[in-house]
Amino acid sequence: MRLDDVLQLAAAHRPSTLEQMRFRRVARQVLADHRRHAEPTGLDLDLTDPMTTPEDEYTRIARAAHRTGRGVVRWDRVRGGLTWTPGMAAMLGRPTTDEVVTAATLMGYLHADDLVTVTAAIEKAWALTRPDEVTFRARRLDGTIRYLHALIEILDDGIVATCEDVTARELARRERERQARREEMLCAELGAREAGTGLAARDYLIDEVDRARRTGEGIVVVVATEPKAPVDRDELAADIGRLLTEANPSRAVLGLAAPGQFGVLLRGATTPAEAERLAVTAVERVRSHLFSGVRVNAWAGAVRFPQGAEASGFELLSDAEHAARQARRSGHVAQIAATPAGRAVRLRRSRATVLSAVANERFALFAQPILDLDLNRVTRHEILLRVRGESGDPVAPWAFLDTAERIGQILPVDRWVIDHAIKLIGQGALDSHCQINVSGRSLADPGLLDHVTRSLTKHNVRAGRLTFEITETAAIENRNEALAFATGIRQLGAQLALDDFGTGHASLLHLRTLPVDLVKIDGRFITGLTRTPADRSLVERLTMICHDLGMRVVAECVPDDETAALLRGYSVDFAQGFHIGRPVPMADPAEHIELDLRPISKLG
Repeated sequence: MRLDDVLQLAAAHRPSTLEQMRFRRVARQVLADHRRHAEPTGLDLDLTDPMTTPEDEYTRIARAAHRTGRGVVRWDRVRGGLTWTPGMAAMLGRPTTDEVVTAATLMGYLHADDLVTVTAAIEKAWALTRPDEVTFRARRLDGTIRYLHALIEILDDGIVATCEDVTARELARRERERQARREEMLCAELGAREAGTGLAARDYLIDEVDRARRTGEGIVVVVATEPKAPVDRDELAADIGRLLTEANPSRAVLGLAAPGQFGVLLRGATTPAEAERLAVTAVERVRSHLFSGVRVNAWAGAVRFPQGAEASGFELLSDAEHAARQARRSGHVAQIAATPAGRAVRLRRSRATVLSAVANERFALFAQPILDLDLNRVTRHEILLRVRGESGDPVAPWAFLDTAERIGQILPVDRWVIDHAIKLIGQGALDSHCQINVSGRSLADPGLLDHVTRSLTKHNVRAGRLTFEITETAAIENRNEALAFATGIRQLGAQLALDDFGTGHASLLHLRTLPVDLVKIDGRFITGLTRTPADRSLVERLTMICHDLGMRVVAECVPDDETAALLRGYSVDFAQGFHIGRPVPMADPAEHIELDLRPISKLG
């Protein structure tokens, strides 16, 4: 910028009263510096401050402050006293007639956390004989807090602080910073995606179907797939997801209903013929495509729903899944349900599926290692459920468990897991500490603790070798009964853990009311830890809270060494995930069918 431009701007801008005060300070400093350098030369120069008037400096400052709604505090070096103007007294809620004040009284109005900052600013201005500025909080006489900004100036006879109430400005600044921080930390999309495939998660798909059936009609399609050769399931699912996305209109919502099963929601009116055409087209695209050299078989089921359908999003998805299974069993490409099934029919069908799996023991148990981050060795294993195939029809395990919880049939599954896990431990399948999952819904059963006790006695296993993980994908139905079970388990010598903490129905209240020894942080907070500031903040602080309450912490789904290093830095106690070790059969591997059984929240 040229000098002419500067002069033009200066001429167009009229200095405020406070700016004039600052100009005077600078002019006085220049004059003082000039006199010090001019005296040794013997020059007799009579330079005058062009902004000086016959009034003394403090009077001018006080008058200017009064005109602009500010207050002034003065320390008189000669008299050794403090005074303030009526404007300053009003800022602090004092009577405006008060003029004389003690240093102790003045400092008493400062917020305790800002006392050091204000003192440092005054000492700096005094030491350098130059103005300084500071923003601080002051507690008014009525107890309310205001933000004040002070310009501290050094005069020949003392110190003057001109104060302005900047509460509104400071709060607006802090709100802007808060909003910017929130935008940086927000991870709205991460919770709706399955980490391994990038597809919408089952819960998200169910919620979208619920939204759609309230506002209009539509169709839910489930495409069930089965590769004809071994293949990476996550990569295959991502490829099939992309293929189905390209084949459907942009308004369609596609998600992973279960491992190997893809749900598609299409809003709008469709005839049964149109629904069948959409389902058949999806199947043919999958069957005709070559996925990394592997062919994939497919079948589809669909259900049409009217606006305001009584069936929930979960129930409509369940109907479409059933139709897909029926298509496979009958040898058809697709099967279409023109209307949702009746609630009683659906419930009877779902209960039969769960109870048949329990009665025929179509389950297997696998163990996944848990690494002690302090000792850097595996000291624990979590026992995980696998579901065997039913007549060649693979039942997705976490979808199966989701259904069992929703229809109130999870207790028989939990009892089977408890009994068979303890039996295998007693037979020497594992010599480490073992963690067994129990649904929050099952805790409402008053006989569950006795079932655990009998199983421990029967298989000669010490309770001290076990931790029971309460999984809260469904809410605890009876909190008194849950507390009784938790207390009884601890009295037996076993420990208690909260699984998938941070999602589902688990809350901070459980940390206070349940005798929990271990908290497992849900994998959705761990998989993106190295690149997501929000996850790092949550994991670090949650670990601190748990340690303060006397609990240890497990991080689930740890994907790599870099994440493990971060977790060590946060003092997390244990790490679990495919990077640490994949689940392995607790018995002869030949006796089990390996299926992808990760619960919805265990994405790695």
